[in-house]
Amino acid sequence: MAETTGQQPLLAGEDAFDLRQIVRTLLRRWQLVLGVPMVTFLFTLGYLRAAPRVYEASSIIRVQQDVSTSSPVLPLLNLRQSPSQIDLKTVERLVTTRLTAQEAIRFLRGKNLKAFERLVHANTTVNFDFSKSQDKTSNRPALDELLIGRVLKMVRTKAVEPDLVEIRVRHTDPELAMLLANSLAEAMVHRFTTEAQRDASQERRYIERSLKTLEQQLRDLEAQIAREKKRLGIVDIPKETEALLTALRTYELEFYNAQAQRDTAAKELARIQTLLAKEQPIVSVDVLKEDPLFKQTREQLAQLELERARLLTLFTPEHPEVQQLEERINTLRESFAKQARQLVREREVAPNPAYQLLYQQLMAAEANRFAAEARLQALNRFLPELRRRLEELPENQRRLGALLRKAQATEQVYTNLLMRLEEARIREATQVGNLTIADVATLPQEPVSPRPLLTLALALMLGIFWGVIAALAWEGFRETVASADEVQERLGIPVLASVPKTRSDLTHEHILDLMASRRAAAESLRSLRANLKFLSRQKPLQVLLITSTAPGEGKTFVACGLAIAWAQAGHLTILVDFDLRRPQVHEWLQVPNEKGLTNLLAQTAELDEVLQPTPLRNLQVITSGPLPPNPTELLDSERVGQILGELRKRAEVIILDTPPALAVSDTALLIPHADGVLIVVVPDQTLRPMLRQLKEQVALAQGQLIGAVVNKITPAQGSYYRYYHRYYGEP
Repeated sequence: MAETTGQQPLLAGEDAFDLRQIVRTLLRRWQLVLGVPMVTFLFTLGYLRAAPRVYEASSIIRVQQDVSTSSPVLPLLNLRQSPSQIDLKTVERLVTTRLTAQEAIRFLRGKNLKAFERLVHANTTVNFDFSKSQDKTSNRPALDELLIGRVLKMVRTKAVEPDLVEIRVRHTDPELAMLLANSLAEAMVHRFTTEAQRDASQERRYIERSLKTLEQQLRDLEAQIAREKKRLGIVDIPKETEALLTALRTYELEFYNAQAQRDTAAKELARIQTLLAKEQPIVSVDVLKEDPLFKQTREQLAQLELERARLLTLFTPEHPEVQQLEERINTLRESFAKQARQLVREREVAPNPAYQLLYQQLMAAEANRFAAEARLQALNRFLPELRRRLEELPENQRRLGALLRKAQATEQVYTNLLMRLEEARIREATQVGNLTIADVATLPQEPVSPRPLLTLALALMLGIFWGVIAALAWEGFRETVASADEVQERLGIPVLASVPKTRSDLTHEHILDLMASRRAAAESLRSLRANLKFLSRQKPLQVLLITSTAPGEGKTFVACGLAIAWAQAGHLTILVDFDLRRPQVHEWLQVPNEKGLTNLLAQTAELDEVLQPTPLRNLQVITSGPLPPNPTELLDSERVGQILGELRKRAEVIILDTPPALAVSDTALLIPHADGVLIVVVPDQTLRPMLRQLKEQVALAQGQLIGAVVNKITPAQGSYYRYYHRYYGEP
């Protein structure tokens, strides 16, 4: 295929948009690009004026992860609550539960009845009577369910590390937003506090029931003791019996305490063993139990505890001998603990602080267990002796002593329960949950929604986006070319002229008068002639073929106008009508059509016979002549080349008016004989796929597509023509 001078190469994917095409599309569709944002802006402005103002209030609650309480009044009991860990996500979820919302509504109703009424009226159209007589009507559950659902829709939560949860409430009433945020925070704190106090309350109620039972038992025992003394005729029991009973009661309590200490130490030992098993290195406790040093220490503690029990039967705890024995026992315990710690350090190969600490705790627990067992062994040896001595008393005294001992034990238990009851009451009164209110909500002054500036900016940006999308979509879905620039991009050739649309009577009946005027269409065709002259400087363009993609695009008008323009410029021009199916040249130039091209091709007439003059001195025309039954076969002959060869000798410019290239194959047979092919394109009429097919057709015929003529330009497609016509043209 011959190369076209100055022709731009066709890019791959010519149907796709590039940046320049997008810009031109947006400029052509500026009504959509600007109209959609304006409509969106106005709609958003109307929405902002009609939309209610929404206010946001926020309260903050703090999550205390470690909660431990001890008795400041009764430190000996050392009652502590184990630490509890609460995830912030759990607290966030609990805020938005129905139970919390129900509790918050109850707080709001109790604190501010008018605000509660506003909340009800804002969420329902039913009139409720909030007087006391109507407080328990059948509508109350339905109202609560409605309010709970609406409140939950207003609430948003946000966790703020490490221990804060923010409760946000949005409402059109700023005071209601503030009150609901504070009520939700109070409801959460009350909920956790109630749950924390539940155990203490249960313990208090249990102790109170036990105390009532013990009181009754004490009264019964006192009555029995009084009756027994009256029967025996005594007021008091002998001092020896009283001392024996006191000692027996004391050592029995010590025995029970030693049992409790041993059980507690055993549980602690098991717990530490479990933790110790998870650390490295792993040390078996059984090996330590069989160690001779620990076995000897255990026996010594047992002997000392036995000696202490014997001395206490003779002396008081403040006696010097008892005090010395206590010091020896404490010294032995400290020595035992020191040896245990030393043993840990000696056995450690790779020291592990956690393992060492647990191991030391293990030794301490083991020492406590050994001490408790030693005390139990001593008491097991000593208590039978006291019971035997008590049995040796007379029957009357023994029975009275048993009653007294039972009364004393019951009184001791009663005293301990009184202490525990006081502790439970204190803990119940002072117990708090894991939540506290860190900050309360204040009355919001500015609405958070809608935000006029932000909303309008977003609406404008969204409108521009949709305007661009609409313009590109409009351009993408349309199948026709839109402008001369698009023609140039798709074909890769220059647009040599853009001809404005004229009246049909000027083009069909008075084309000679049109070309003699200074109208915009005539000037455009003269510009086409000038541009072709510039192109012919590099390569002669004597034979020009003019075609289009489909009928009705003005190829005959362009061919006639261009021929007249060449003739007006003083060039000898011949216009040949090669459209043997629907010829129109003879009508436009008003010449006869009895003989013409078909006679010349059929060799029934000579060239001079068919070559007709026109009103212009330099313009001659060859009409189509009689229409043949087989135009394609007639044109597919060597006679066409011979005729064009003769015409080249007689004229400077030869213009061929041919049928639409895609409608019939006649034009494809003529393309090889032409020096250049001009294509006529009409915006909003010529189809893009047909334009591509025409280019491919010219390439297959080895022709040279030198340029395009954009015909029937309207003011909307080319406003500069209207300005030109008004400034330079004639009416």
